[in-house]
Amino acid sequence: MEGNRHKKAGQNFENTKAEPNGHNEIDGKKNFSEGLLTNSKLEFLLKKGDESEIYTRTILDSMGDAIFVKDEQSKLILVNDSFCELFGLSREEIIGKTLAEHVSDEERELFLQIDRQVLADGIENINEETLTLRGGEQQIISTRKSRFVDATNKKYIIGAIRDITASKKAEQALQESEKQLRELNATKDKLFSIIGHDLRSPFNNILSLTEILSNDENNTNPETLELYLGMINSTSKSTLKLLENLLEWSHSQTGQINLKSEKVNVMALIMEVQELAQHIAKTKNVILQEPNLQPIELFSDAKVLKTILRNLLSNAIKFTKSGGKIAISVIEKNNDVEFVVSDTGVGMSNQVSQKLFNIATNMSLPGTANEQGSGFGLILCKEFVEKLGGKIWVESQLGKGSDFKFTVPISK
Repeated sequence: MEGNRHKKAGQNFENTKAEPNGHNEIDGKKNFSEGLLTNSKLEFLLKKGDESEIYTRTILDSMGDAIFVKDEQSKLILVNDSFCELFGLSREEIIGKTLAEHVSDEERELFLQIDRQVLADGIENINEETLTLRGGEQQIISTRKSRFVDATNKKYIIGAIRDITASKKAEQALQESEKQLRELNATKDKLFSIIGHDLRSPFNNILSLTEILSNDENNTNPETLELYLGMINSTSKSTLKLLENLLEWSHSQTGQINLKSEKVNVMALIMEVQELAQHIAKTKNVILQEPNLQPIELFSDAKVLKTILRNLLSNAIKFTKSGGKIAISVIEKNNDVEFVVSDTGVGMSNQVSQKLFNIATNMSLPGTANEQGSGFGLILCKEFVEKLGGKIWVESQLGKGSDFKFTVPISK
């Protein structure tokens, strides 16, 4: 037995030549195309009428893998039953042909390229390929090709094809399950973080302020009392907003949100959202510019759209300094409506912007007036935009403001 180890395309392949022992058996463990198509047996196969031809054909036809032999022109001169079944062709349609008319141009060129390579250098090739069958069905196959040279110095390709479609699908399903598990763990960690910090801290602040007021015995001056009540009111509102986002996100994750497609007047929707945010903007002396929009209507879920815009507008106010401006604009692009929430705020670096919409990497930064938050609103925005069939992204420069953009199909 002779063995040669070749390294090709990052893998080691071992080619082996084996001869039958005294009992006409092949010694050693052989791969699925080796041992059956040894030099001597292949020569028997190529001699029509020999008993070994019938014997070896019977063995080959009992194999689940598709076995084939090609000549130097890549024409098939021998195939087993599994090969015919794989391609859905009879032996008469296969023998003496290259199958060029039965595969796509791209697939044919790849198959022939590998054939030429194996014939030229004699190095065994193992490759995963996509095979398009009759009717357009695609299968993933593992193909093994080796070179054989007979006594007259003629070269042949002997090979085997294994259908690995099912195992590949199982592998992809496993990878997807692992990805979902990682995301689930990240979600769990994020939720515990929000509950442990972003919800507990505001309640502690409210509790402390109410204890001060209850123990003061009416000695607090009106200015201080107004300040404390304002802090309690502000903290309560921000905490309520976080709870609402958590509940909406939870409903989304459990499939409890049923989208309702209705005609939406975009201008009226934006005006309503801005009106609700006007008080917070005035408190920070941030200007919400009145939208100057062309009449646009789309069919979508108005409630979900309001939630998206409300969170984006709240985020813009949080990171815009006193005297800054915020504007909402809308344009039609092909079959989508693109919403843009622009601010003249502090902006952000690329490193920060890439982490915004991922629950595993999302971070919360204090606002320009030291407002606290969880960053959960942006995660909710991404979730809802994708449910509406759109995309969301941010364009920003540190110190120069941000443009949060998202698209929604005009008709969903």
